[in-house]
Amino acid sequence: MTDIKFCGMQSKKDVENAAAAGATALGFVFANSKRQVAPEAVNEWLASVHLHEQKTVAVFADPDATEVKTTLEKVSLDVLQFHGDESSEFLKAVKKSTGKRVIKAFRHQEKTLDLLSAFAPVADGFIVDAGTKMQKGGTGQRFDWGSVPVYVHFAQQLNRPLWIAGGVSPENVPELLSFHPDGIDVSSGIETEHQKDQGKMETIVKQVREDGYVVS
Repeated sequence: MTDIKFCGMQSKKDVENAAAAGATALGFVFANSKRQVAPEAVNEWLASVHLHEQKTVAVFADPDATEVKTTLEKVSLDVLQFHGDESSEFLKAVKKSTGKRVIKAFRHQEKTLDLLSAFAPVADGFIVDAGTKMQKGGTGQRFDWGSVPVYVHFAQQLNRPLWIAGGVSPENVPELLSFHPDGIDVSSGIETEHQKDQGKMETIVKQVREDGYVVS
C-alpha cells in the first residue's frame, strides 16, 4: 500500500480538494515557509470539511516544546512531522507529552542512513527529501532517486515506513513508484502558479491506483 501525502495546504479549498482527490494524509506547515499557515485557520478548515479518514499532519522545523504544545492547543492533528535538526531526545519528549505519532524528515546526504538508524527507536516513520543546508524541504527539486531503493530497503530493516519527497510530480510518480516506497509526499508538484491544483492531485492518486498500489 502506498500512502499519498499532499502537503502545504493553504486554504479550505485545498483541504476539500485534497480530501476529495483521495490523499491519505494532508500536511499543514507551521514552520517558517512560504506555505506557513496559522493553526487557528487550519482548525476552521478542518471543522468545516469532511475528511475521508485522511490523517492530518503538522509540519515543524526546529520548534521548541512550547511551540508544539501551543499549536496543538489551537488545532488537533494526528501526526507530528519534524523537518529540522531536532534531536532524538526532543522527539521522545514530544511523543511522551502529546501522545502523537512522530515522523522525522531528513535531506538526502551522505549521513542519512546513519540518521535513520539513530532515530529509529523514537520515530514512527521517515521522510527523505531533497532539502539543502539553507532550506530543509519544499524546494521542489528531486534528489538522485538512484538512492531510493537503498533507503527503502534500509527502512524495511528498521521496520519503519519511508516516504519520499522533493520534486515529486505527475510526470515522475510512475518512476518513483517503481522503487516501492511506503509513501510519496508532494507539495509543489501539485501546484500551478503557486496554487494547489485539483487536477494534478487527482492525477497522482489515479497513477498510484493504476500502478497496482492500493491507497491505504
